[in-house]
Amino acid sequence: MIFFALFVGLAMISCSDDSVSIIDFDDDDDETEELVYSINFEVEGTGDTFTFSVDMEGATIEGEDLPDDFEGDIFEFNPEIHEVFIAGAMVGWPEPGSERTLRLTRAGSNGGVIPAGNTEFKFFIVINEEPSWGYGEWEGNPNRSVEVTAGGTFSAEWGDQPDVEEPDGDFPETLYLAGSFQEAGGYGSDWSPAEGPQLGSTDTGVYDGYVYFAEEGFEFKLVKGDDWGDGDFGGADGELTDGGDNIDAGDAGYKRVFVNAVDMTYSLTTTVWGIIGDATPGGWDESTEMEFDADSKTWTITTDLEDGEMKFRANDAWDINVGDNDGDGTLENDGGNIEVTAGNYTITLDLNGTEWTYNVEAN
Repeated sequence: MIFFALFVGLAMISCSDDSVSIIDFDDDDDETEELVYSINFEVEGTGDTFTFSVDMEGATIEGEDLPDDFEGDIFEFNPEIHEVFIAGAMVGWPEPGSERTLRLTRAGSNGGVIPAGNTEFKFFIVINEEPSWGYGEWEGNPNRSVEVTAGGTFSAEWGDQPDVEEPDGDFPETLYLAGSFQEAGGYGSDWSPAEGPQLGSTDTGVYDGYVYFAEEGFEFKLVKGDDWGDGDFGGADGELTDGGDNIDAGDAGYKRVFVNAVDMTYSLTTTVWGIIGDATPGGWDESTEMEFDADSKTWTITTDLEDGEMKFRANDAWDINVGDNDGDGTLENDGGNIEVTAGNYTITLDLNGTEWTYNVEAN
């Protein structure tokens, strides 16, 4: 009778509170009392790995970094009911929690294959396995950054925000391209800054945009306003100089023009755009190519979509991709996935100007 009563008592204790949410993580987190979470990625083409880790001891989110709908002034990480995820450019910035392979554990998890090179990322907390951008280390920029190398590691404490030094100099909000390409590409008169395509600023002294060069052999300069009197950049071989020589645009094509006026560098990348995601014909493995319209300088495709998510990427690779972080119809580099429902759609991608947009229209 004594043993029976003891058993009943224990059973009552273990089942007394149905309101507690228990998540079975099914990993070896209990092997250590430390709260260091890590994930290993295979570095593409090397056969070796790169490890990201974050120390969650005492991890909190406070003040303006908390979601708007959070009740209270501080959120405290609880290893019993919360999970840790990574999101970043190396994996296409999926919403934290949406891809379970990107969960960090105290035993160390495996996240798949990522390319070598510099990448940006952040750590996030996920609650009740519900995907969300709401519980990141801090809101907005800067992202963390690291050079992914074979055998390398990155480790940090949660919320230890990197210092960002504001570069010296007076940088305009917009750069205008003026050159011999304008008339042929539908950008007004040649060498007319006010009619030329514009590059928007993504950070202090950093500019990004897309320009159509209808033929090879065109030249251009980067004007610091809509008038030549504002000054300009020229250069060659990826190096900029103030008032330098005309820049050779090279072969014809729809090109990303990326400028870092802090480092005085630039790059031109020919792009062919497509859609990708579990909602698209190619899934997450292969982009479905879009068609370029030289008159509107937009990309379009009419296709069947499934229930799921999609985004846009160039050249069937993750180096250049855009998505919608806020669901407002505007696009950001490495932005969030776009949710769609099943049906036949005409999809338009517009990367003209300093605000990039898209449209998904049901047929």
